[in-house]
Amino acid sequence: MTTVSKATNFDTFLDVLNAEPRPAATEPQGKRNAYATRFANRLAVLFANTLRDTFAGILPRPDGTGQESRARTAKGFKKLDVNYSTPELGLGLGVSLKHIGYRDADTKRHTKNFTRNDNELRAEAMDYHERQPYAVMIGVLFLPYDAAEDWSGKGHPSSFGAAVKHFRNRAGRDRVAAPPDLFEKFYIALYEHSGKERGKLDFYDVDRPRPPFGRRPTSDEVVTFDQFVEEVIKVYDARNDPPFEWAAE
Repeated sequence: MTTVSKATNFDTFLDVLNAEPRPAATEPQGKRNAYATRFANRLAVLFANTLRDTFAGILPRPDGTGQESRARTAKGFKKLDVNYSTPELGLGLGVSLKHIGYRDADTKRHTKNFTRNDNELRAEAMDYHERQPYAVMIGVLFLPYDAAEDWSGKGHPSSFGAAVKHFRNRAGRDRVAAPPDLFEKFYIALYEHSGKERGKLDFYDVDRPRPPFGRRPTSDEVVTFDQFVEEVIKVYDARNDPPFEWAAE
């Protein structure tokens, strides 16, 4: 298991990108895969750091230890990218991070591993929720922003549009009695890894309607990292401390 050096903490997405150069698409697959693993580990630290003020003890820790920490499922222990557990709650909040960082060499799109990722996510959500139905599970798929710009014009949506259509079926667990293979919320995270907007990171909630062919989303269709965190906390509070209002007299 790869951990993150204590010397490189991550407070912004740009910190994650700046940790090491991103291999070019022409680099060997093994080099790109190794980078993807380290990139995912840094993302997990960034997410935990951003949520840490609200969820004390969330893993991984700022120094990178506690990566892929274990949580009890219906089928024994499984590893979680971001894990908030307490003795009272068991698993309270889990965040699962997926990343498709390069276009497929044949199709020139980012859609090749959608089915595999969805199968992994379905199994993960089901195993955790069957054991701990009150756990809040958040799924995030990271795609480069150019995945929103590869619409061929031949009846195929952009890879981003295809991702929204494909993964919206993995979201929407708004009550404990809902199917366990769903996540409470699922987002497509679009990011710029180069150019003048390098470090730009936006989150798109797959539950919102999409225009045809999944063009690049506008600023009012996405939320920032801070807004994403606010939404996660809101979903968690709704599950664990739902608001109560008296009827008007």
